Amino acid sequence: FAINPLIGAVDLFWVNRMANPLAVAGQAAANQVFNSAFWITSFLPSVTATLISKENASGNKEGVRNAVNQALFVGMCISV
Repeated sequence: FAINPLIGAVDLFWVNRMANPLAVAGQAAANQVFNSAFWITSFLPSVTATLISKENASGNKEGVRNAVNQALFVGMCISV
């Protein structure tokens, strides 16, 4: 989570070197979209790992498969 502001700062640094205020404004808007997408999807790995480990501990291979498929489905829906 600490890398997210650093990514935005590095992107802004390189776009700012173009000396175009509109490009900097566009990069700021893109940073906001990226941050929003990051925080919306950041719950997925922790929830998925919990579901998969629970199903795997009980020996339910079909449940593991379903948990992975659900995570992939949610990730695809969010990405579209």
